[in-house]
Amino acid sequence: MPQFDQYRTPSPNAVKLMRITSALSMFFFLLLPVGIVAAAVHDYLSWWSYVLVGTAALVSVLYVLIAPGIRFKRYRYMICKDRIEIIEGLFFIHRTIVPIDRIYQIDIRKGPLDNACHVAKVMVTTAGSSAAFRFLEPEAADEIALYINETVLNKIKGKGAEEDV
Repeated sequence: MPQFDQYRTPSPNAVKLMRITSALSMFFFLLLPVGIVAAAVHDYLSWWSYVLVGTAALVSVLYVLIAPGIRFKRYRYMICKDRIEIIEGLFFIHRTIVPIDRIYQIDIRKGPLDNACHVAKVMVTTAGSSAAFRFLEPEAADEIALYINETVLNKIKGKGAEEDV
């Protein structure tokens, strides 16, 4: 069984998925300025409408080119005997810590974009929240799910489990 007690990085295919999702979000971001310009065409086109659409398009292109690389470099996860840690973010860094003994459900999920990019995610659910290991190779997702399951079972069957659970 592989060791997960050090920070690990996501699959290299993650950048492809991040670019696709960034492009989709920027497409919807561009709908607002284009809609404003379309409304302005009814009367006349002024210079501000060109500046608005041009700025929005430039920001969108830069976001699609730069953001996925930054997110990929910042994304890390670690599974210890007592906790799970996930670090991710673009502008704000989020560090999620989930105690192993509070996990009661583990899911492996793959959506259409995940399948297209050959990645999967592992969702761990506790009574109060959930956490996701995203951008994993499908084989790594299976290994992580089995490892977490074994760790939780060992914790439950271990000495003093009656006091922990």
